[in-house]
Amino acid sequence: MNNLTDLIVNFGNIIELSFPSWNVSHAQNLLTNSEHWVQYNPRKPNNRKGLSVTSLDGGYSGVPDLDSLREFNRVNKTRYSELDFKTQTSIVQDIPEIKVLLNAFPDHGRCHFLRLDSGGFFPPHRDNGAVTALPETFRIIVPICNFGGNNSVWIQEDKIINLDIGRTYFINTTRIHSLFSFVDMSCCFVMNVLATDLSIRTILYNLNIK
Repeated sequence: MNNLTDLIVNFGNIIELSFPSWNVSHAQNLLTNSEHWVQYNPRKPNNRKGLSVTSLDGGYSGVPDLDSLREFNRVNKTRYSELDFKTQTSIVQDIPEIKVLLNAFPDHGRCHFLRLDSGGFFPPHRDNGAVTALPETFRIIVPICNFGGNNSVWIQEDKIINLDIGRTYFINTTRIHSLFSFVDMSCCFVMNVLATDLSIRTILYNLNIK
């Protein structure tokens, strides 16, 4: 059985991790004033933006790290994978909590901040599940600002999930989930992590409740 599958079955689909809470006011200030936001998944226009934390060259173009890799590869006859996006952008030096997570999960792929402005949404979907029965990656999420409450809603299967701002979570996004924002600047940090023995052990060593 795939190690990620073992993790999901034994510990749940939403797991709070014990990493220290972020200094969210600092991160919020930097992100609100950043000029590096670009359209997220430009093939599917929506009120969504992304800011690269890792990319091909350490730049903020979002090409192709903020696009659908599957669609980008098909159209451009390329073969990019998660492991191609390891070069850190300058924001890593500005927000120290990012470096903590990148070091904790060295088997990471693409990492970015995701921003939904008012009306921005992700319709019900699954990550990875339509591609392979045993997902090669999983998601680490840190809500940063205007996340939850009356600001935005994350629905996992048929339930609204509540996440604390600044806390770090493993979320099983192979389950059907959707996200909708009622306000501008609903923002979270997203890590794509390869499901390796090392990354799974990191999850287990950092369970908030053991």
